[in-house]
Amino acid sequence: MQRQNVNSRGIGMELARHRRVADMTLEQVSRQLGMSVSTLSRLENGKREPTSEEVAGILAVLGVTGGDRQHLLQQVRCISHFGMVLGKAGPRTRTYQAFEAEAVAITNFELSLVPGLAQTADYARAVISAVRVNASRADVEARVSQRMSRKAVLTRKRPPQVNLLMTELALRQPIGGPKVMANQIRSLVALADQENVSLHVIPATVPAHAGLGGSFVLFDFADHPTLVFIEALTTGLYRDDPDDVATYRLQVENLDAVALDKSGSVELMRSISRDMEGRASGPDMA
Repeated sequence: MQRQNVNSRGIGMELARHRRVADMTLEQVSRQLGMSVSTLSRLENGKREPTSEEVAGILAVLGVTGGDRQHLLQQVRCISHFGMVLGKAGPRTRTYQAFEAEAVAITNFELSLVPGLAQTADYARAVISAVRVNASRADVEARVSQRMSRKAVLTRKRPPQVNLLMTELALRQPIGGPKVMANQIRSLVALADQENVSLHVIPATVPAHAGLGGSFVLFDFADHPTLVFIEALTTGLYRDDPDDVATYRLQVENLDAVALDKSGSVELMRSISRDMEGRASGPDMA
């Protein structure tokens, strides 16, 4: 069985999205291209490595121009069997959301933040405003709205198993202020009660742990290889090399070994939330 690469899967999902936006069927596009429906379907499903000519032709039929066209053609030129680097925020976010929606299990470790799927709107707004220093208010709000829309995956009919790992130090940093942080932690406590969610906190008493190397996400799929996602400010890197995936699975095992169990994590979060509430109502916050 031929091994799919990450890039082909990402490009295929974007081609399928553009076709839906153009309100065209596979048959309509294939007829205009002179390409078989099965070939076009394999391209959209990431089961066939695309050529620049094929992607350019499909985009022309769909009327895709400008930055989206340039981005996809660049991805075709940079195809690698071991990873995919995405730069532009728009396409990068869409690709991430597509993988997130397709996954049957998502494991997210965050070193200094609450994982994106678990963020409240006020917390997300504070984070995005701090990180995106040149973003306009409208851009920040658009990103917050997009992040909140991702949370629908947690409560859909067949939700993925979501495993969230975070640090106590991240929860004690009053991002957005004590009141925002208290609300965020209460939201985490409620989320921990969902059957499809596993939430564990690494206490500050742990002197060092495997997660100090940085945050990451593991996506497991029913019919595709597991992906690792590592994000930086302006880029995102996907890796599906089996050795890389095995390394990050070991990271998860090591982090689980030092994290509190569910009851201990919830007890700690409730304690931090009370501390934040006290700070929010204190005289210095009046």
